[in-house]
Amino acid sequence: MVFNTRIGFDVPLNELASQFDAVFLSIGTWKESWLYLPGTELQNVHPALPFLESIARQEKVPMGARVAIIGGGNAAIDSARTVMRMGAQATILYRRERKDMPAIDEEIQAAEDEGVRFVFLAAPHRIMGDAEGHVKAIEIVKTRLGEYDKSGRRRPMPTNEVQRYECDSVILAVGETFDQDFCKASGLALTEEGMIVVDRFTYETSRPNFYAGGDVITGASNVSNAMSCGKQAAQKIDERLMGPSLSDKARWDQLFPDFEYSRTAPGEPSLSRRHVGHDVPAALRVHTQQEVVDGLSAQEALEECRRCLRCDLRATVGAN
Repeated sequence: MVFNTRIGFDVPLNELASQFDAVFLSIGTWKESWLYLPGTELQNVHPALPFLESIARQEKVPMGARVAIIGGGNAAIDSARTVMRMGAQATILYRRERKDMPAIDEEIQAAEDEGVRFVFLAAPHRIMGDAEGHVKAIEIVKTRLGEYDKSGRRRPMPTNEVQRYECDSVILAVGETFDQDFCKASGLALTEEGMIVVDRFTYETSRPNFYAGGDVITGASNVSNAMSCGKQAAQKIDERLMGPSLSDKARWDQLFPDFEYSRTAPGEPSLSRRHVGHDVPAALRVHTQQEVVDGLSAQEALEECRRCLRCDLRATVGAN
């Protein structure tokens, strides 16, 4: 393993191509998307990911009493809930309706319970500052929903109505991306949405011997999907390098072993309803950085796996 090395800066991509028979790009969408609108140069305008990273490092970030968050994804929700724990009032401005937010619904509900304010059908217009260059307000344009777009959601269309919200800071949580200039300079074809073009069966890119997977081909997703891409691409790379006849299929089968177990139900199924984690009351958790959902008790976990889906069939065999 080689650490502290930036591909394209410390090591040219062409050098990797000459040293290795195959290169797999799994760089993720690590780069904050930027929203180009007047006022982003003002003090106390923060991209969401660096803001959250600073808080995780226990660094002091001056926010003021009122914070506006632009966006509707999980980063926006995380930012808003963090702001509330800093003692400020958080307001999320989102250009579509609540049902269109890409954030996890449970997270949205938790934010509402904790006092986060939401303004829907609101697109940012400009950030306003005072004479010293500090944020003092944000203007939004009210939107209406038009025709459906590629995301399956109705496209927000601006109206002539402009509203102003007083605030001391603005957090931009408008998505994540990666260094597209690096990819273009490396001869990698990109989709219209800015993702690396790959063969969805082999994960090969437009550049010979280069493969890609994870967020760079799907957009920002989750760890499980990225790991799945990596495992599938690794098998395809192994087959190409070794040849289908020499590639050890048994080696890959060991990654996903089959389990044999009896399908005879051990005892009666539990008649209990679904168990969920126990939330710390919103009035308490908003004042702490601790976990807000407790796990299940041992009895609850046992009852949960013995419900109608009969997960206890596997659990019993595993226990043996």
